[in-house]
Amino acid sequence: MLLIEEPEANLHPKLQSKLAELFMVAYKKYPLMFLIETHSEYLIRKLQYLTAEKAINTEDIRIYYLNDSKNVAEKEEQVKEIKILEDGSLSEEFGPGFFDETINLKLELLKLKNLQKN
Repeated sequence: MLLIEEPEANLHPKLQSKLAELFMVAYKKYPLMFLIETHSEYLIRKLQYLTAEKAINTEDIRIYYLNDSKNVAEKEEQVKEIKILEDGSLSEEFGPGFFDETINLKLELLKLKNLQKN
C-alpha cells in the first residue's frame, strides 16, 4: 500500500487532474493499493470522468469523506463513503465547501459586480 498525502500541493489544476491518470496507470501496472488524502476537486473530477469513460472500474475506487464534526447531522456518520457510479456521478454529495465553493464564489462576485454597476 502506498500512502500519499495531498499530491496536488503546488500543482497547476490541469496537472492535478493528470494525477488521476498517473495513479490509474500505476494501479493497473503494479500490484499497489493507493491511499490518497486530497482536497483536489480536479483529481476527484478526473476520477469521475475516467470511471464514466470505463477506463477504471467503480469497485476499484473508494472515496471516504470526513465531515467537519461541527456539521455532522444527527444519525450521520462523521466519515462517509461516497462511491463513483458507472456514469461518473457520485452516490452522494460532499459536505459544504468542497465542490460548491467555486460556484458560491462566482455568485458572490456576480452580486458584487451588479452592486458596483448601480
